[in-house]
Amino acid sequence: MNTIQLIILSTLIAVAGFFANCNFHPEKAENARLHVIESEREAGITRSIIQGEIQDFRIEMSGKIMENNRSVAEIKRRLHRGDRWSVADLIRKIKNGDESLRVTQETRISALQSENREMKRIINNYSDLRRQNWDTFKKDYSKDMESLSNSLTSFFEYSDVTNTHN
Repeated sequence: MNTIQLIILSTLIAVAGFFANCNFHPEKAENARLHVIESEREAGITRSIIQGEIQDFRIEMSGKIMENNRSVAEIKRRLHRGDRWSVADLIRKIKNGDESLRVTQETRISALQSENREMKRIINNYSDLRRQNWDTFKKDYSKDMESLSNSLTSFFEYSDVTNTHN
């Protein structure tokens, strides 16, 4: 026997010995296969649930985004008219043509309008279906949306706006 044949024979004996010592249990393999199938099914159900939650959240946030758009339009309308504000000092300055104040306010409303557009883009493009990521996103997004809505609601209530331009 030459060396190559000896190596091949030794390898075959080793492989045969390895397989002879393996304890193959068909029932364990079937249980593992069923476990994988069940896990995949549960993951699919979870993804479907999260997709539904995302859709519901998008609808809810779409309403808030539209409300923010209405607020922006109303602020711009009132800013250009310069009347009927609760902050009399601000109205007087706008009516008297204080351009620096007008520019400051227009810059602020433009920034808030851009932020509202960005919020819309973010919610429309969200696609991560992992539960933990979705829950974190939803919490952070809700907080940011509330902050934006509050900024629009209290646009002319900031003391720094009236005090800066006295």
